[in-house]
Amino acid sequence: MTKLSSIELEPLDDNWPIWSTRMEFALDRKGLWNVITAERITEENAEKDRKAKALIGQYVKDHLLFTVKRAASAREAWEALKELYVQRSVARKQELRIKLTNLRMLPEEDIARYVGRAQQLSADLQASDVKTAFLNGVLEEEIYMVQPPGFEEGGKNVVCKLEKALYGLKQAPRAWHTKLRKELELLGFTASEADAGLFIRYGKQRSDNVYLLVYVDDCLLITSKDNKSSLLNLKSQLASIFDIHDMGEAKFFLGMEIERNREKRTLVLSQRRFTEELLNKYSMIESKGKSVPMSTALKLQRDGEALDTEHYRYSEIIGSLLYLSVCTRPDIAYAVGALARYTQHPTKQHWQTTMALLKYLCSTREMGIVYGSKKMDMVGYCDADYAGDMDTRRSTTGYVFSMHGGAISWSSRLQPTVAMSSCEVEYMSAASAVKEALWLRKLAADLNLEVKTLNMYCDNQGSIKLLRHPIASARSKHIDVMHHFVRERVARGEVQFEYCSTERMVVDIFTKALLVTKLEFCRQELGLMIFKGCPRGSVEE
Repeated sequence: MTKLSSIELEPLDDNWPIWSTRMEFALDRKGLWNVITAERITEENAEKDRKAKALIGQYVKDHLLFTVKRAASAREAWEALKELYVQRSVARKQELRIKLTNLRMLPEEDIARYVGRAQQLSADLQASDVKTAFLNGVLEEEIYMVQPPGFEEGGKNVVCKLEKALYGLKQAPRAWHTKLRKELELLGFTASEADAGLFIRYGKQRSDNVYLLVYVDDCLLITSKDNKSSLLNLKSQLASIFDIHDMGEAKFFLGMEIERNREKRTLVLSQRRFTEELLNKYSMIESKGKSVPMSTALKLQRDGEALDTEHYRYSEIIGSLLYLSVCTRPDIAYAVGALARYTQHPTKQHWQTTMALLKYLCSTREMGIVYGSKKMDMVGYCDADYAGDMDTRRSTTGYVFSMHGGAISWSSRLQPTVAMSSCEVEYMSAASAVKEALWLRKLAADLNLEVKTLNMYCDNQGSIKLLRHPIASARSKHIDVMHHFVRERVARGEVQFEYCSTERMVVDIFTKALLVTKLEFCRQELGLMIFKGCPRGSVEE
């Protein structure tokens, strides 16, 4: 077999010998394909497929993509070199390209829920990575591929018949998940009905339970601190099936940093490094900070001087801010959601507001969600503004669920229809929150949490009465049936709504811009704290 390093490729850095060695090792060992002649393909499929002659023109062509996975330190990054083999359609003929990129996974916003549960159990968090995960998936379809450069055998008419999935195939994610689930079930795990990425192995006691959270090829093991023998045994079993890199105690997972203080019994989930990278990218790392993410006097509208999107990457920065807002920074969820409505036609006002938001992040870059600071059960809040969107006059729904002192689920979203009263707005907001509450109750059952009735708080007396007493009136009979299911759930006792004064309504942070005093109150109730001291730069009011 020809060595990969003998091919003429674009220049790489000093790591190229490691890349090529690992590539050859991965492809040779996995048994990804069998070589077969093109003539044989047409002969074997002539009777099965009338279009067999077209097979030769439909082979999958390929290019190579090398990535460096993000790690907690430079030393771990060296050990985390990862190679991916990606195919592309022959219709888009391009020369072989080698790229050195930083692989960024879109994080699961559900991580906060599992981290909150882990803190409640005082459990150990162990991270691991499955090397070349997609190459383990077994294909059910017949797929042929042109031989990759550097791995040719035979003549020009010889192609590869894929036996296993490759990165880039549409079938690859499903094939990998099917293989993973099958192997985990043989090890005694059960797939959660609430979350397809959660696998649970139940023990004789609750402390013996093992939770495995999987996101593509990244794994997070959650076990009791007294269950180390079971953890080591499980790691050994997984290593015998897949090629796994054990990263030890989880300090960095899916772009989020996990810091634990066992003396204070707290756990912090943050994205300080990502925030600083974002600030550096837009030259805002040394900017004068702001105390609020968005001014209360600001009213965003469509009209205004158009922004030059070729020079100002508005959609790109909004995507990065969305990443922050759904993972560890609920305090910017409203501001980012409002700015995201104008990604198609942004104006200079929208860009200036975005830069102001970055200044707020500059002064709060060390902020994270702290779990363990309070002992409390799961509780929810829901609220909505009224006709806050200046262009459509639609309202914004907001809700949050907290457990063990920190937010585990939150949302700030524009309602799909225009409401005719504040009572209707709050009623629709409650319906959205109850959908999430029902899912959390289902997930809680898998995590051995007892949540008989989930308490929720609302600051509108009219909507609470409407939820408790389902009476059709001139003010409520026009509300869509899709929102009325919440009444049934209240009657069943699955959720319970109580009144909360507007002054103590935590969800105001998700529905409107706030003054500093109310913002600080809401952040404290959500468990958001600056945990590494004050960052550089003064704060601008």
